Formats: sequence, structure tokens, C-alpha cells
Amino acid sequence: MVRFESLSQMGFLKLLLSARDVETGNIQLVIAGKRITPEALEAAKEIGIRFIKLPASTVLQEARDKPGVAALKLTSPKSWQVISSLLKIKEASIRQLSIKSGVSYGWTHATIRSLASKGIVSDAGGYIKIADINKLLNGIAWERPFERLFSQEIRISAHSPLELAHEISSVCNDQQLPCAFTSFTAGEIYTGYSARHDTAYLYLEKESIARLAEMFDLPAAGGIAARVYTPDRDVFKDRRILSAEGVWLVSPAQALLDCAGQGYSGRDITQKLVEIYGQL
Repeated sequence: MVRFESLSQMGFLKLLLSARDVETGNIQLVIAGKRITPEALEAAKEIGIRFIKLPASTVLQEARDKPGVAALKLTSPKSWQVISSLLKIKEASIRQLSIKSGVSYGWTHATIRSLASKGIVSDAGGYIKIADINKLLNGIAWERPFERLFSQEIRISAHSPLELAHEISSVCNDQQLPCAFTSFTAGEIYTGYSARHDTAYLYLEKESIARLAEMFDLPAAGGIAARVYTPDRDVFKDRRILSAEGVWLVSPAQALLDCAGQGYSGRDITQKLVEIYGQL
């Protein structure tokens, strides 16, 4: 439906062309639609805009903005897929990076432009690489603070966070509840670097938290804290279980994103993950 307000931009364009002394005699402004209100049709005639009526069967789609440098979030699922792929292969052209990450060329290009505008990547002969890892990590912590996803803490009787993670993974398997350990827990297991000894960190759908808690003895005091986070994306599709520990972990890319999202407190484990990321 073409309404009166739909003509405002085209009318403004015509005034702008006239104001700039552009010869408008050979320019015909046209607006198309299936229907037009009487008021809009009259206004179109007054300002010299032609209306073309489209067949009722015409399928119209709303215009969708392409990702821009200013609007693009580096921690969005697709952008992070591009960035984590670059961290893994170290250096690549945009086309190679698009193929490796499985993200469209347009989105990959927009992501790299955004990174370049922030001084995070450099371009040498068409090959992109991370130039300032600290800027990237700081940007992640600012844009997607991991604790913003925090849902609930449950204290459970266990001797260590790793033992608790193993027990929770086993219970979730039995109850068919998808879970995935992340942040410091995943970072420690992936790197072998000891960061935190008092807490286990995991993703669990919010509706599954009560069911999980019912399966354990919850001490009045003491125990090990299980900090539960609600996922803001599909963190379970790429999860993996390491046979030695028997613990469900998020993917290395997700673990790196979440550890970086801990900011300064997670900087050591994040740096360790970055160092070995290409091997994971």
C-alpha cells in the first residue's frame, strides 16, 4: 500500500535536484505498489511522481540493510565465526576466510572492515591477519560481558569443580538435558592451565535448571558452586565431550568468546586459549 508518507522521500529528492540546478526535465520519478490511497495519488500528481500499479500476485519483499561497519557486532554468531576462523588459520584473504568460516562473502567482508576500522586487523597484499589481539579481547569484553548471561548459582556437594562437571554431564545425559561447560571450566580443560578451583561454569536452558537441581543433594553450606548461564545462541550444536574428563564442553570458539567476556579476571586463561587455539 502506497500512503502519503511514502512519497516524502521522493518529493524531497525532487526538491534537492532542483535546488542543485540539476536538469530534471528528463528525469521521471516513479513509485510502484499494488494499491495507493486517494490522498497519496493526488499528492503524486501534484509533485509530478508517476504511480505504477503492480499486479496483485506480485510478491514484494522489504529491503534489508546489509551489515554496516558501525552497526555490526563483532560478537554476533556470524561475525564471531569469521573472527574465530581467522584466529585459527592466522592469515587469509577475505574469500578464503568466507569459505573456511562458512559465512557469506558479504558478511565476512563487513566483519573485516569493522575490525580494520578499530585497528584490530591488518591487510598485507590482500591477506588479513590479527594485528592487535588485546584490542580484540577488550572489544569482546565490552560488547558481550559474559556475566550478563548469568541465570542462577547452585551449590552441590562435590570434591572439585571438575568432579562436579563430570557428575552434571552424566546426569544431563541421563535426563536428556543439553548442557555445555564453558568459561573457566572449559578454558582449564582445553589448555591444562589452572585458573579457578572453586566454581564450575555451564550453559543450561533456563527451564532445565530446576530439573538439574532436583537430581543432587544441595548442602545447606559448603559444596561447589555451579554457575548456570542462559545461552544467547546455539552453544550446544558444536559441543564436544573429552573422553579423559567425560565433561561436555562448548566449542573452542565459544570457550574463547566466553573467557574473553570475563574481562580482566579472565585475561590469563583467555591468552592461554589464544596461544593454542590453532591446535584445538
